[in-house]
Amino acid sequence: MIANHYILRLPIWTSLLTVGVLFSLAGCETSDPATRPLPTISLEGAGSAVLPEPLPTEPEQPLDYIAINAVRDQIFSEGVIAGQILRNAFLIKGLDAASAGIIDADLAWYEGRQELAASLLRSARPAEMEGQLFVLATRQERLQLERRWLEAARLAHQRLTLIRNVSVKVGTGYSNRKILLGNDIWTLLMQLDETQLERAITTAEGADWRGWLTLAQAYRSGRQATYTWLSLHPEHSAADPLPAGIGEWLDTQVPANIAVLLPLSGRLESAGSAVLEGMMEGVYRRFRDPSTRPRIFTVDTEVWPSSVAAYRSALTEGAELIVGPLIKSNAQALGSLMERPAPVIALNRPEMLNGSDISNWIAMSLAPEDEARQIARLAFGRGQRRALVIRPDSEWGRRMELTLNEEWRGLGGVITTTIPLTDEPSISEQIGSGAGAIDSERRIQALEKAFEAPIESRARRRQDFDVVFLLARDPAEARRLRPLLIYHYSGNVPVYSSSAAYSGHNQGQNQDLNDLILVETPAVMEAIEVNRFTRLTALGFDAIRMIDHWQQAEVTAAPVFRGRTGILSRRNNGEVKRELNSVVFDGGKLEVLALPSGNGG
Repeated sequence: MIANHYILRLPIWTSLLTVGVLFSLAGCETSDPATRPLPTISLEGAGSAVLPEPLPTEPEQPLDYIAINAVRDQIFSEGVIAGQILRNAFLIKGLDAASAGIIDADLAWYEGRQELAASLLRSARPAEMEGQLFVLATRQERLQLERRWLEAARLAHQRLTLIRNVSVKVGTGYSNRKILLGNDIWTLLMQLDETQLERAITTAEGADWRGWLTLAQAYRSGRQATYTWLSLHPEHSAADPLPAGIGEWLDTQVPANIAVLLPLSGRLESAGSAVLEGMMEGVYRRFRDPSTRPRIFTVDTEVWPSSVAAYRSALTEGAELIVGPLIKSNAQALGSLMERPAPVIALNRPEMLNGSDISNWIAMSLAPEDEARQIARLAFGRGQRRALVIRPDSEWGRRMELTLNEEWRGLGGVITTTIPLTDEPSISEQIGSGAGAIDSERRIQALEKAFEAPIESRARRRQDFDVVFLLARDPAEARRLRPLLIYHYSGNVPVYSSSAAYSGHNQGQNQDLNDLILVETPAVMEAIEVNRFTRLTALGFDAIRMIDHWQQAEVTAAPVFRGRTGILSRRNNGEVKRELNSVVFDGGKLEVLALPSGNGG
């Protein structure tokens, strides 16, 4: 049954404006493997008040992927209203109930009506297995955006169970899907902290599902616990193959000689020393037995003419693995080497590695771009869809906006306005103009002047955005800008920022940031005292953990461990991606961000 709130009542001229768009879609390819062309869609009556009911779904009838993907493409290219019109056109042509329900769920999702979207998806009942897998995958993806990790993992496991239980389960197709789904389950379980994981194990139903949870727990305890799990679960769905490169991790050993390339003199000595401090803590925590502890020796990059020269010096001293360098330009130089006899775990991210071999290469960093992507996903998962972006008019601001924009639009969000803050006019005027409050105030003043009498009206902000991305460069800037949004009538709009907005537990100063949502490293959340080196020290600590996982990280895109700088995984280009904690200022303090209300997908 199609929800009535999606029956679009549009005047005939609105429908005519979309004719060109709809006919252009008729020849589009979709991402679905179905190859039949998009059927000719008549738009007659597509905007009328009365639409036919969807057709009953026949036994084993496949979903109409052509219609589903065409509407999704239309939503991304032209917006939700255009998607609604195309949905109506398909309904007039003839659309089965299961496909229609999924399309309605999509429309609700991209409108930000998440509870309705989840309800419609749960009600969709495809007759054939591929359709059921499609619905489960869609629900899983949206639960993941909502940070409902355990529920999403359960759906991934449900998908795995479904394909294992079909009568034909041989061949590469099944094997590849099993690997992908295993990595899905693992990625989601890695988001759970130890308390959440223990609680999930206690309440787990079904031996196979419980086995996945206990494997995640064993992996965090180390190799011996993982070997023990394997001996107890030889036939488990996670055992062959093990997800997330765990088999690679079990088969490798930590190198015996490790060189650390850091600036230990000169202007960056303090930063290098902070990283080294974290490394030393990591070494003694990770390798408590001196007989198995690797030899760590330092190379001061400031005394060498280049990072390549420092790297080669470390090789002559027997280094089997290199950690560092810390400076971006030095990381760029090492990353550009065509051959690296010893693997490198760099501590900064090069701009680009053109044509370089990225084997034996991992680039860890505290890159703010990861945070821009995460706050985009965070806001979208909480139902926001139309964004106002405020950023400094600087290279940092442009880079952050570009990354945020790419992620936000990829999810289906819209950027309505960007405010690059300049020196003139005043910042208050720039924000007021961008948010629309100043124009509203001027209209009121014009009316008062015209009628020569006060008008009982209150200025309003623009209504075309439901979220603000406040890309402040530092805490002082965030504290200066956040109150201006309230002053200009945008105080009820959710505001998101990166960790740059937070410098420590200064509760008095942070009062101005109340309700600001951001992402932050676990190290900062757990620290008794935060200073400008806290995150760098955490980076050094995680670099030591990475020496035990670098080969595993090269064979999987799934997370390899939960570190102090976030949940870490390696991209195909060698960059290490961080997933940080989602937090909110409450009473001047950072608190864990609660899940949005609702029952999820």
